[in-house]
Amino acid sequence: MRISIFGLGYVGIVSAACLSHLGHTIIGVDIAKYKVDLINKGILPIKEKNLDKLISKAMREKLLKATTSTKDAILSSDISFICVGTPPKRNGDLDLSALESVCGEIGSALRAKGSKEGRLNHIIVIRSTMFPGSLSILKNILEKSSGKKEGLDFYLATNPEFLREGSAIKDFFKAPYIVVGSENKEVGKKVFSIYSGIHTKKFIVKPEIAQMIKYASNSFHALKVTFANEIGSVCKELGIDGKKLMGLFCEDNQLNISSYYLKPGFAYGGSCLPKDLAALKNNANNLKLNTPLLDSISLSNLEHIKRGISLIESKKKKKIGILGITFKADTDDIRGNPILYIINTLLNKDYKIKIFDPLISDLNLKNISNSYRKEVYDLVCRENLKDKIVDISNLFSDIDSVLKQDIIIVSNQDKSLKKYLINLNENQSIIDLQGIFIKEKFKSKYISLN
Repeated sequence: MRISIFGLGYVGIVSAACLSHLGHTIIGVDIAKYKVDLINKGILPIKEKNLDKLISKAMREKLLKATTSTKDAILSSDISFICVGTPPKRNGDLDLSALESVCGEIGSALRAKGSKEGRLNHIIVIRSTMFPGSLSILKNILEKSSGKKEGLDFYLATNPEFLREGSAIKDFFKAPYIVVGSENKEVGKKVFSIYSGIHTKKFIVKPEIAQMIKYASNSFHALKVTFANEIGSVCKELGIDGKKLMGLFCEDNQLNISSYYLKPGFAYGGSCLPKDLAALKNNANNLKLNTPLLDSISLSNLEHIKRGISLIESKKKKKIGILGITFKADTDDIRGNPILYIINTLLNKDYKIKIFDPLISDLNLKNISNSYRKEVYDLVCRENLKDKIVDISNLFSDIDSVLKQDIIIVSNQDKSLKKYLINLNENQSIIDLQGIFIKEKFKSKYISLN
């Protein structure tokens, strides 16, 4: 099938690679010419485990190319996936401007594309996260810009993604289920046919349900993280092994559902959980609903971040080296990483900080600058920082300089960082916020947050 994918960020480029692996011909679209040029050369603009292999295969088989032209993409495809970002505004609501802009461009391109009687015409599938009810906004934009009618000349559907950075390829091919939101079952079946090589449960539901399931899932994941961290903190004060306790807790898979996220570690972060939780709370507030449970999740998460800060401050040393700035292993994304809150808090207290991350390239570093300040992923952290978020790009250093600091902080779950810790001396301290090296032996003093 001929598929166009709009937005070549994490979701878009992973979807392009995986769909080409299933045999589809993909044309990716992005307004950033440098991304388009990189992809057409077979170079990845992001880091993601095993993505390079799929992209190389797609390029060899001539199943993938990229362009900045919306018109060319629409005219040479039958189905379009929209994967552009919907970052949070300051009030927690979603910024749909990129979605609206893309739909306007797609609508204009659809004017030049003829309709086929008796057959499904162009299908536009929204992969971007958006709150229930917002699909009508996109429908109106598409109809106005195209001069065509949804449900007759083109069709709209939603298809939420459940891709975790660092394991996105695996998540794509081993999805727990595939959900399509559409009022038209034939459209739903057509979208399902794209995933014919993936054997999992498939559901066609109303668009509002498909949109809401992402918010329900991510809010529950955030709840699981904070629950495990609070239990872990209590266990530590009682002298109990919190990881063993939660391991036992997760043995009950009849009532506790899934063990994922239910392990004491550091605070949750990233570009999805904080953003989707904030949007859900904001929309509930707009509906005049009190949601004390949802409200408490980000507050609990902030308290856990503060425990990390207190642990660092208790060492009474102000030369800090940080290993791993990405919010999780096997990705180069720093958006919404709670370590950023810790860094800014410590900088405001005159700490000297050096950062090293093997996954951050020169291209990433060039784009980092103030980029993470443009999108507010956690309103609670933003409020507590009082907008004093600084540029961290000048804090990056070589590994040797970082390892000379008095305290070395491990902030994500990248186990390859162990090799940098082995030769630290006994006068240095390792603070492992995730607790991934709790069973290892080091010359330096090792401390786990949980």
